[in-house]
Amino acid sequence: MISMRQSTTKLYNWAIQKTASSKAPLWLALLFGLELVVFIPLDAVLMFFCLQNRSRIPLYILIATVASVISGLAGYLLGHFLWDLIGGWVIPHMMSVSSFDRLSHHFQIYENWAVFFGGLIPFPLKALSLVAGVFQLGIVPFVTCLTLARLVRFILIGGVIAVWGEKVRNFLDRHFHRIFMLIGAKVAVAFLFLWILAK
Repeated sequence: MISMRQSTTKLYNWAIQKTASSKAPLWLALLFGLELVVFIPLDAVLMFFCLQNRSRIPLYILIATVASVISGLAGYLLGHFLWDLIGGWVIPHMMSVSSFDRLSHHFQIYENWAVFFGGLIPFPLKALSLVAGVFQLGIVPFVTCLTLARLVRFILIGGVIAVWGEKVRNFLDRHFHRIFMLIGAKVAVAFLFLWILAK
């Protein structure tokens, strides 16, 4: 627990430093552009940036949305093309044909809503985008729904900062390491959700 707290404290301090940088918009774009591969609480990171410069909240919302969607699109393409390479091995060894067909059926039926709500709630973008690519959901609906979901989500975050800025800052100061630890739980819940759908 101590080592985890120390690691998250370093991450917290690093994020604070970047929010005060003259290149803060570029750092924010980089972090959200790497959302597919990084394991840090990016919602909290966006809050840090908005808290540091509230006049830039609309800009930060736009940057986070565009970068997040680009990251999601990369995950979609990775899932799509990677499945062509490993799908023949996964089906017999890790998932039955019936389970795959059932999961695919769920996503095809609820394609737009699944992507929208998956992008709106704290559901891992990694799982959402890879699965969308694997099941070959329409790329235009995927990008559209993900963009709308991320925009709504980040506008809400920006609005919270604009209204309750200092209270949010105090909360993050006290609980950042707990937010970080929730990431592992979030990923586990995502895969549990997919497993239940396949049943």
